[in-house]
Amino acid sequence: MRSDIVKFLALVTVIGGGIIAAVILVFRDNGGSSVCDQPLPPRGESDISQMGFQAEDAGLASVIDAASAGDLQGAQEAFFGDVRSFTYGVDQPLREADEGLAKELCEAVNEVEEELTVDRRADRVALEATRVRELIREAAAALGYARPGE
Repeated sequence: MRSDIVKFLALVTVIGGGIIAAVILVFRDNGGSSVCDQPLPPRGESDISQMGFQAEDAGLASVIDAASAGDLQGAQEAFFGDVRSFTYGVDQPLREADEGLAKELCEAVNEVEEELTVDRRADRVALEATRVRELIREAAAALGYARPGE
């Protein structure tokens, strides 16, 4: 009888934990707010100009090359610094021009950050950094600059 009670309580705990996790995921994904819902604060100085976009494009190429070669440390070193700072610095002016694109860029940058620091999958870093690079090119055009790399 005692073992039946222990099994029952264990089952209730597992089911209860699953329900709580499901509720958290539902509210996080659909009802919760995202860090990208608000403008990002700048991280240092960023040159939001044609040259700044060109430098960002080249920096992202370094991230992509390192990650494509399986070098997560190199990808981190290339990303965290000027490349990441630029994405934060361009957020506010981009939101004024195209809020949807700014949010999309913010979310893509968050994916790169997560892959570099949590999941640590080089192939995903390369893929997500490529997405950030394309969004940066779109951001340049939205702000009236030539798309870098073209």
